Amino acid sequence: MAEETAKTESTLVERWLAEQQQWQRTLLTYLDSVVKNDDFLVHLGNAMRGSLLAGKPYPSAPAAGAATPENAADDRLDRVLFALHELQGQVQDLRLTLEELSNRDKKRGKKSKSGKHKDTE
Repeated sequence: MAEETAKTESTLVERWLAEQQQWQRTLLTYLDSVVKNDDFLVHLGNAMRGSLLAGKPYPSAPAAGAATPENAADDRLDRVLFALHELQGQVQDLRLTLEELSNRDKKRGKKSKSGKHKDTE
């Protein structure tokens, strides 16, 4: 009787394998539905078209020996542009923070001018 229950119960490894297979089926079902989704295909097409307009290939696995001087120059230009965009964002954040502080000071100034202090009453 104990042998029958042991045979019907699966081992930990067998349960783990069954669970992994179920996850794989779930993932494949999801991917199949995504590929059939028009919005996904439109976004993918837009991304590929954008990379063509930018003159850069859509991201893929690099080919062997792809580190040519031309690609190295493009990579440096990309890094410089990224750094410039990062600085631009930081300057924008700083400007917005200064505007917010300035607006707070203006509001405080109006409150103190319009309100009376308890010492003067």
